[in-house]
Formats: sequence, structure tokens, C-alpha cells
Amino acid sequence: MRGAAVRNLQERLRAKGFLRVSVDGVFGPETQAAVKAAQRQYQLPADGIVGRATWEALLR
Repeated sequence: MRGAAVRNLQERLRAKGFLRVSVDGVFGPETQAAVKAAQRQYQLPADGIVGRATWEALLR
């Protein structure tokens, strides 16, 4: 996946300290690893899929 939604996700992951690479709008391995790290931190299933619960946790 790529695009504005991924860019927004990456920006949020960077703001929360989970993503250390630059925002490029591409859901690559670094972004997926950051999503899984966030999910583990927020005690969600670490599946790398950004569903409602993951978004809600990132937006807190």
C-alpha cells in the first residue's frame, strides 16, 4: 500500500516514537515493524494490520 493514508500513519508512528525512518507514504517493512511495535506497546494483537483499535491507540 501507498498513499496519503500511509503517510498519515507514518507521521503518527514517528510522533509516537515507533518509526525511525523518513515518511515516504509506502507501507514497507519498516512501517510494518513500527505498527507491530505499537500494537505490542498498546497490548493489541501484533499482526501489523492497522485496524480501528490500532488507529484509536495511535490517536490517543
